[in-house]
Amino acid sequence: MRKVFFASLFAVGLAACGGGNGSAAKTAILDSCMEEADADAETCNCMADQFVEKLDPKLLDLIVEASKAEDEDAYMASKMGELEPAEMGQFMTVMMGAATECGMEM
Repeated sequence: MRKVFFASLFAVGLAACGGGNGSAAKTAILDSCMEEADADAETCNCMADQFVEKLDPKLLDLIVEASKAEDEDAYMASKMGELEPAEMGQFMTVMMGAATECGMEM
């Protein structure tokens, strides 16, 4: 189940650009976490806070747009190559750091 959640978060982070903000991104991350992960609300809130605090605003916008996608995994597959290596690196670093900080097993 955790792998599904991280795949969903990854998909969310790789979607097409859109107009999000910290609050909308936090809501999108919380919703995904609560639906897909085997985690409690405190852990999901911690993950969302870490993402909002540490991700570039462009990546937060991506999260909001991906949350609107009918199939986040398909979005991920189609958008993966569009991110710059630095963006992909930042996303993965923040995701792994957030999991560690918030006590989510992977």
